[in-house]
Amino acid sequence: MIKIERILVPVDFSESSQEALRYGHEMARERNSKVYVLHVINQRIIDALQDMSAKGYKGEFMEVLKNVVKERRDELERFVPATMREDIEVQLEIRKGRPAEEIITFARENQVDLVILGNVGRSALEAALVGSVARNVANHAPCPVLLVRPRA
Repeated sequence: MIKIERILVPVDFSESSQEALRYGHEMARERNSKVYVLHVINQRIIDALQDMSAKGYKGEFMEVLKNVVKERRDELERFVPATMREDIEVQLEIRKGRPAEEIITFARENQVDLVILGNVGRSALEAALVGSVARNVANHAPCPVLLVRPRA
């Protein structure tokens, strides 16, 4: 049997991510694996916040960014059911940057054995971006990548 001890499930809170998380949970439970659930705050959002701050809009950039990170952390906590965390070892992670690069770097740093990734994002624009993220991760990850579609 192929050893899969560490599974990475990057999420963007979409239906496709929910399905990827379900797959990750089932595989981890069957193999007694650890699951890392990673959300990447896109560098484009960070750049936009910084640009708005530089142009004099209300809110200090670092304070706004801190709030965004907290909101995403809270959303990640809600996204991963408590019952899943009781069932298997789950580690929630937030990173900032370019999603594909951060996912690949995280997989390398944590010696991940499998990445399970949704292939459709939250909106048409995000679907195009996630498609490109999924493609980049599939082509450059240091381990196998399973792309999951939302249920029909």
